[in-house]
Formats: sequence, C-alpha cells, structure tokens
Amino acid sequence: MSDGPTTFIQRLTELGLEPVVEAQLIIYRIEPVDGVHAGHSVVTGVETAEVGRWPLVPPHWIHLPSTIQFAHTNSQPSPKTDWTRHSRQISRWGQDADPVVGWAGHVRSVIGAAIT
Repeated sequence: MSDGPTTFIQRLTELGLEPVVEAQLIIYRIEPVDGVHAGHSVVTGVETAEVGRWPLVPPHWIHLPSTIQFAHTNSQPSPKTDWTRHSRQISRWGQDADPVVGWAGHVRSVIGAAIT
C-alpha cells in the first residue's frame, strides 16, 4: 500500500475511527452530529485509490450502505456489495490544520444530510 492510504489509515486509527480495508475500500465508523443518523455510529468508506495522493488531493466519493439515501445525490455503485458511492466535493481543501479531521468533518456533514 502506498504512503497516501497508509497515512490516511494511521490518522483514522488515531482518531478512533476503526479503519479496515475491504473490497478496495478503507472502511471506518463515524458519528454524524446532525440528521437522522445523529448520535449513531455509521459505517462509511473511501476507495484506497482515491487516497493515493493523500493529503495533497482529497477523495471525492463517499461510500455508504445503500440503505442510506439522500434527497439529491449523484451516485454510482460501490465496489462493496450493497453499497453506493456518492459524489461529494469538499470545499476549501487544505485549510484545515489536520486534513483527516477536515475529511471526517466533511463526511459527518454529508451523512447529516441523509434522509434514510
């Protein structure tokens, strides 16, 4: 595994997000603060290839179980069975002192917009 994914996994581990690699994804648990999933641990992921240039370039796709849906989304099937990847651009990348904290906040915000 290249430096980008290795560093990404190390930082997720340090944040207590329990990352594992499965089906070409780095899967981890995160707790959104808003929306229908607020206060609950949600499993999510990112493709290992997308963090190849981490932290210089942020990932674009957020992978979630297909049971999590949004009112408006651009989505495609995920490499993980019964999961969907959602297109989400992260704004102002590079302004956070810690990129993985910025990414985690972005994912929490996206999941907070889920309707199911």
